[in-house]
Amino acid sequence: MYKKTLILTLLFVFFCGWADAKVTYGSVTASRANIYAKPSSKAEVVGLLGRDSSVEVLSSKSGWLKIKLLDGGTGYVKASGVSTSKEKPKEPEKKDKTGDDIDRVLDKFNSTVKKSDFAEKEKVFPELKLVVFKKTTEAVLRYSGIDEEGREIPSLKKNPLAKNMRELLSLLFRKMLVHEAAEYKLTIMVPSFGMGGKVAGEAVYADLVMRPTAQELAEIKEGKISLWTVVRSTKKLADVFAEYPR
Repeated sequence: MYKKTLILTLLFVFFCGWADAKVTYGSVTASRANIYAKPSSKAEVVGLLGRDSSVEVLSSKSGWLKIKLLDGGTGYVKASGVSTSKEKPKEPEKKDKTGDDIDRVLDKFNSTVKKSDFAEKEKVFPELKLVVFKKTTEAVLRYSGIDEEGREIPSLKKNPLAKNMRELLSLLFRKMLVHEAAEYKLTIMVPSFGMGGKVAGEAVYADLVMRPTAQELAEIKEGKISLWTVVRSTKKLADVFAEYPR
């Protein structure tokens, strides 16, 4: 009876060693931290945490931290790779990369169209540049025709890449739609030319605006309707990219 009581007492003390009345928070300081099923480096690894990952620490004992897992279970990490605090860490600010994504899309697009058979033959290349990107829901693009040396030139040539450019604008709008807003706007600027075909300034070529209702926005995201059914343009959509700027 005495032995049984002693065993129960020891078990109680052991498990109480893992108990903690107040939640502690941890931030991973090591480049990586394995999550083990038990407080032993020989135990099964059930997960991995990267540097600066935040965790909820339930308790600590003998160089190990017992942490709460996302699925509601628990795991163990070495205390040496985690700094702890009673204060809940602030969520790191997420940098919006939509503008960077659009720049990459434009670079890829421009690179592709410059290699097209038509562009190579006519020596006139369409170029789109992202000039302004405001609040992830408003963008200003500069659309121009350039020569082999990258100089903007006037041209009356028909643009066989109009369909491709429409698809590009569709992609740009879709990148905007991940941000909730009452209005999404794309303004397309083009160079204006003076005497001798020299650039004298720029002008608005077209404004494309979307003001979708909540239902329309949901249907666009689900692929039930085309976003072009909601886009309103100051220039007839079929003509927006029919010719190179001039």
